[in-house]
Amino acid sequence: MNTRRRIAVGLAVTALLGGGLALAPGAAAAPGTPRADSCTTNWSVSSHEGYANGKWCNYNTKVIGTVHDTKADGRCPFVRGLLRGGGHVDSNWAGPKGHSTAVRLNAPRGKSFSELQMRYINC
Repeated sequence: MNTRRRIAVGLAVTALLGGGLALAPGAAAAPGTPRADSCTTNWSVSSHEGYANGKWCNYNTKVIGTVHDTKADGRCPFVRGLLRGGGHVDSNWAGPKGHSTAVRLNAPRGKSFSELQMRYINC
């Protein structure tokens, strides 16, 4: 075997035996590496002030979507996520009429959402 070929084979073997950067199957990602959300179930809520829709994510620990203001009534709708065991998390509100805003609710660590409600503020 010539020298170049021996070096190439040696590098290939080193990479296969752990000198490479690839993770082994089933290995955990490095700390701080973001994971993709698992958003599988749709939701929607509405009221006289507007409507909102989106998806439940990560075993109901995250809610994403959009809230829309559909009426020029001085009321701006938002989404309230009720937490299992008590408490709630509110989204940003949309307004005036025709305005939409993103809904991004995250349950506190160890909690999940049980229900979503449409609420409003006077704006």
